[in-house]
Amino acid sequence: MNELEEKIKSLEILVSATRSKVDYLLNADNGLDSKAGVMIAIEVGIVTFYLQNIVNIFSFSFTPVVIFGYSIFLLWNTIKVKKYNTGVVDFFNNPNDYRLMRTEVLLGQLLSDYQDAYDNNLEKLENKNKSYKKALGMFLIGFLLLLISI
Repeated sequence: MNELEEKIKSLEILVSATRSKVDYLLNADNGLDSKAGVMIAIEVGIVTFYLQNIVNIFSFSFTPVVIFGYSIFLLWNTIKVKKYNTGVVDFFNNPNDYRLMRTEVLLGQLLSDYQDAYDNNLEKLENKNKSYKKALGMFLIGFLLLLISI
């Protein structure tokens, strides 16, 4: 194998590995969205059941409802549609004209595209994780207050 073939082979391996990292983040995002959706359903169910069974109406009894509401708001922000970069390039309509690039240049460009997608997606996923964890904390506080107020 000559030097150019070895360089192309190593670039192919790097592109594949970086694309796998991007796919992993997108799958993690889907999992987080699923968990947040389930938590919204649970919290809405708890609040509905609680409001239907309130015997004494006083201001403290609505504190858990307000906290659950804030938690639902945070969860909604977690699952809100965000634009993710998949790193996939439209080879036919892209102004960089990927079709005319030499193989090693194309692989280098694809590697850069996937790495940029990974970096951007990682930041978005970290923000979603923070919001989800904060919502879970609010859920626990609301649930404890709910138990105390019963």
